Amino acid sequence: MTWPEPPNYYEAPKHGFKVTLENPTFPIINPDPNITDAVTNMRSENWGVVAGLAGLGYVAGYYFGAKVHWAKPTALFTSIFLGKSGLLWGMSDSAHRLMGFKENSKEVAANLPHVMQREHY
Repeated sequence: MTWPEPPNYYEAPKHGFKVTLENPTFPIINPDPNITDAVTNMRSENWGVVAGLAGLGYVAGYYFGAKVHWAKPTALFTSIFLGKSGLLWGMSDSAHRLMGFKENSKEVAANLPHVMQREHY
């Protein structure tokens, strides 16, 4: 019986489970952001999508729920469901910016002040 070779963590991965197989094109701020990092670094556009989807969900739920005389419960359910969906999308967008896969100039300026440009005298 022979022992298997230990894994070499410096080789390129052979599968994509929990591994991103593309190289970041922007500066990396946090290679493994947690939920708190993702939420605190969400931009106002992401929060606008969350609020917009929640409002749209309430209106759509009220409209479709009124047909079966369940307007308010349906409106609340769809509002919460679409609001959570928008929050998850915003957190994903924020995490991709922190990992360097999307444009992140605002995050670099906020989280990495030592990378800022020198002033010309």
